[in-house]
Amino acid sequence: MVIYRECGHQGPADVEFCGECGRYLKWDDEEPAAVRQPAAPQLVQPAEQLAPARQPQQLTVEEQVLKPGDLICGRCGKGNLPTRNFCGRCGASLAESEVVKTSWWRRLFGRGPRQHKAGERPGKDGVRRRAGRAGAARRSVGKAVRRVIAVMLVLSALIYALYQPFRGAINTAAMGLWSQATGIFETKLNPVRPSKVTASAQSPAHPGNLVSDNAKNTFWSAAAQSEPVLVFTFDRPVDLRKAIVHSGNGANFQAAHRPKTLHLVFSTGKTYDMVLADTPDAQEVPIENSAGATGIELHVAGLHRSLDGMDVAISEIELFEAG
Repeated sequence: MVIYRECGHQGPADVEFCGECGRYLKWDDEEPAAVRQPAAPQLVQPAEQLAPARQPQQLTVEEQVLKPGDLICGRCGKGNLPTRNFCGRCGASLAESEVVKTSWWRRLFGRGPRQHKAGERPGKDGVRRRAGRAGAARRSVGKAVRRVIAVMLVLSALIYALYQPFRGAINTAAMGLWSQATGIFETKLNPVRPSKVTASAQSPAHPGNLVSDNAKNTFWSAAAQSEPVLVFTFDRPVDLRKAIVHSGNGANFQAAHRPKTLHLVFSTGKTYDMVLADTPDAQEVPIENSAGATGIELHVAGLHRSLDGMDVAISEIELFEAG
């Protein structure tokens, strides 16, 4: 910084006009600005009132690095510090100049200057050592957390692949969450009960009508050697959209086979395959192609095999139609 001989103000040595008063500083270039001494205060005029012969010409904008808050001269385009009142290149007033704004992403993600404790300066060895130790500790913790998460994911995948009850529970939970997430966009569904239920095959103590008696402690069962069929009859045309199925013997899940695929044949001639998970929990499955049907045949087309049973069993089938 130097003191300008012409006006007595202080400022940088590489400008042509004073930032305080706007006075042109290059009238006499014989003495370097760095050695100028303050002169007695005198009445000065703004740069706009200087003699036209010495008035700087309109200048083009040069490449320069502008910082947020800098003032852009409207006459020559030079960037000036926010503390200046007049352009350092052409002397024009900066009262109505454009201000360089901070980019939106810096305002959103930028971090403020780091605050240091009293007596500390950025770059001190102690500060660097503490920052290095803190960074190393954070990296170590992050690495340990990532390893734990990776191990948990691998174990969960192995359990899902090898342990059927866990897989069935996950599948049922996922289907339930999906139903809840999409339920608000779906047509309202109402429960509908068949007026009659028969079966092509059944055990004496477990007839076909027990599959729709609204009780989970009873079940229909039949020999699995053939393809047993349940027949639901309705007293009016229905448009079924969903079923809730309780597979197997509710009291002893492994005592009987469970249906894996139910092939639905509607009275209209259309068909639909209902795929079931092997789980003792209730599972929701969609139904399509049933509009206008007054009856359904449910063919047990595939099985989840039991450990020691010979029959296939279903505890309950609840049906829902579009409202």
